Amino acid sequence: MKLFNFLKKDKAPEQTWAVIDVDDRDFKQQVIRRSYKTPVMVDFWATWCGPCRQLGPVLEDIAVDPDSDFILAKLDTEHNKRTAGKFQIRSIPAVKLFRNGQVVGEFTGARPAVLVQRFVQSTLEKPPPAPRISGSSDPAQRIGQAKQHLRKGRGFEAYVLLTDFPQSPQTETAVQLRSLARFLFDMEDGDGLTGLEALDEQYLVATKAIKQRKYGNALEALFAALELGEDMDRSYTEGAVEGIFALLGEEHQLTQKYRDNSQHSTANSQHSTD
Repeated sequence: MKLFNFLKKDKAPEQTWAVIDVDDRDFKQQVIRRSYKTPVMVDFWATWCGPCRQLGPVLEDIAVDPDSDFILAKLDTEHNKRTAGKFQIRSIPAVKLFRNGQVVGEFTGARPAVLVQRFVQSTLEKPPPAPRISGSSDPAQRIGQAKQHLRKGRGFEAYVLLTDFPQSPQTETAVQLRSLARFLFDMEDGDGLTGLEALDEQYLVATKAIKQRKYGNALEALFAALELGEDMDRSYTEGAVEGIFALLGEEHQLTQKYRDNSQHSTANSQHSTD
């Protein structure tokens, strides 16, 4: 995946702004799955296409605007005929906007910026389609299903099951588990990478350990990550830690050990600032 500009992830509101280049191999991960987190607009184009060269910069300028609430994925139809064929691209430029893995709006041909902005606004004002992945209607059973996915390292599936979780006695656990699911999901498509080498290294170690069910190693890496990055990164890391605690349970020895360490670390930090 080629990043055309800085990939910025604001972990609090869960939005991403970027322009990325996608192909047949990563279209599912970078477009279909990612659209469960944030809307993804796909620009189907080719180098020989004059109108594509007119529309492309317009789409990119809108996508990189700090107020943009979608990311732009560019797919060269000449080199990715399988995906172009799957979505029946017969004329380019063709633009499709995805939410929850489904096309929610589209147009063909070059358009001025004002019309593209109007298209984005009107499309995103509509409620997103229901996810095609569904869990049990029983909250306790859905928690169990999400945990099964997490134990297998499937962040995306768990994330979908834990999003819009029904209000219930399990809601707090769902919120904690969702933070872990989001962490794994972000690492799958690259949203979790910060550009800080030391921090990203710990995130990668933690992700691998979680997928191997080596939760002690994962917690060790995440606690190391807490010493790195900015406040936003620490909050994000703490969410992943709490998610592992929720997955293991409060009585698990690793939960007790690392929660103990966390409390001591916080107490020492507060004492040093007094």
